[in-house]
Amino acid sequence: MITKVHIQNFRSFLDAEVALEPFSLVVGANGAGKSNFLRFLNAIARAAIAGGIESTRLIFDPPQEWVHHSNAVAMGWSVGLSFADGSEFTATSGPGSEKSKCRGGIPWAGKEVPIFNLVPETIGDVERVVPRAEVFSDGSGTTQVLDILKNGDREDLFDGIESHFKGYVPEVEKLSLKTVKEGLKQIQVRERGLEHPLSATELSEGTRLILAVLTILHQESPPPVILLEDIDRGMHPRLFESMVPLMKDIAVRMGVNIIATTHNPYLVDAFRDDPKAVIVVEKVDGASTLTTLADKMEGLNYDEVDPDDLPLGHLWFSGLVGGVPRGTTAEVSG
Repeated sequence: MITKVHIQNFRSFLDAEVALEPFSLVVGANGAGKSNFLRFLNAIARAAIAGGIESTRLIFDPPQEWVHHSNAVAMGWSVGLSFADGSEFTATSGPGSEKSKCRGGIPWAGKEVPIFNLVPETIGDVERVVPRAEVFSDGSGTTQVLDILKNGDREDLFDGIESHFKGYVPEVEKLSLKTVKEGLKQIQVRERGLEHPLSATELSEGTRLILAVLTILHQESPPPVILLEDIDRGMHPRLFESMVPLMKDIAVRMGVNIIATTHNPYLVDAFRDDPKAVIVVEKVDGASTLTTLADKMEGLNYDEVDPDDLPLGHLWFSGLVGGVPRGTTAEVSG
């Protein structure tokens, strides 16, 4: 599990560093660099797969995976990762070089770290049964993974998904899969009060997104770092209170990082007891910065506002700690 990240000269980042929690939430204005933060971790994983990590070099392949900041195209770059076991990995490159000198290693080198940008229309569609399955970046593969868990030897994982799914969507009584034709299956849900099960395509977008996220988290071999774009898309804010503790628990239990972006202040509210897990991304003089919300709160003028009097999400959304579009700072009264 990653505990700290350092980025130098990658896309919108010139020089940034931040500590990570098992489940970290990334907030910031449009164009601040939230997606670039996810792309950084995705690029590191791709580099480890494509070129391999050896004692003296790390090759990024293809080269376009690593894009320099527009103000530092001719400069070198460096990365740094610290891990929960106390180990560290660093890689530095000189100007114009695609190769780097490395120190240490990445525990999960060779594993994919996709960026999940879930598309509701792809979740729960008819899919072919396969011997090995995974949830892909758009949410496709959810049906295949559920089928393998249900009909393989990990029905306990399927039961965990179904249990949490029923907790988030109380109308659901049962989650199952139906055979559409030989070799093809589709997710179906039995809802309270309905005579016949509903196919997944008849469910709301938010319901399908919840199911995909739960499947990603519970699949037998989840990515070592789970990157989620706009995690709250289509979800009711009341769900956040229970989903955030679930994600924290799974991240700790499975030794993975979950990093999700959002613009939703109600989701930030669910981190009121753990503001260090909220990462604020801002642009300063054309470069993205990374700061935890806990550090931002330490810099507040307590004569003007007391954070204890405000929901955490409102504190961020108001603009008092940054991370919102310029010119949108709200007036906050005690």
